[in-house]
Amino acid sequence: MHCTVSVDVNAPAEAAWAAASDIHNAAGRIPAITRLEVLPGPRSGVGMRWRETRVMFGREATETMEIAEWSPPHSYVATACSHGCEYRSTVSVTPTGAGCTLSIRFEGRPLTVVAKVMSVLMAPLAGRAVRHALIQDLQAIKRFTER
Repeated sequence: MHCTVSVDVNAPAEAAWAAASDIHNAAGRIPAITRLEVLPGPRSGVGMRWRETRVMFGREATETMEIAEWSPPHSYVATACSHGCEYRSTVSVTPTGAGCTLSIRFEGRPLTVVAKVMSVLMAPLAGRAVRHALIQDLQAIKRFTER
């Protein structure tokens, strides 16, 4: 499963990057995140890890995320492994004149037989839910950046 969503932000790319890459304060900017704990290790960049709790499918879900690639002020890649799947989210900021485009590309890859079967069965529902969640996250970052 994969999807990419984007929003145009009426603010400089540097401001959008600062908001999107500030993991420490993400819970205060993105309403879907109910708890966020930065784990010991690097405080930013490659190797930074955090535990993020959000509501998905009506239930709280907690995932441990890690920055796998860090290319400021343009993009970063966060990864997670959970329930037999590997997840990869690429957050990018592209300048567009006085503003910018903020994008997230989400990829989920099943690693186990059970996860592969479930991904086939749940793909349509999960795809819509993930897309909706990503759009909500981007809209929240956009609102914060434009204020």
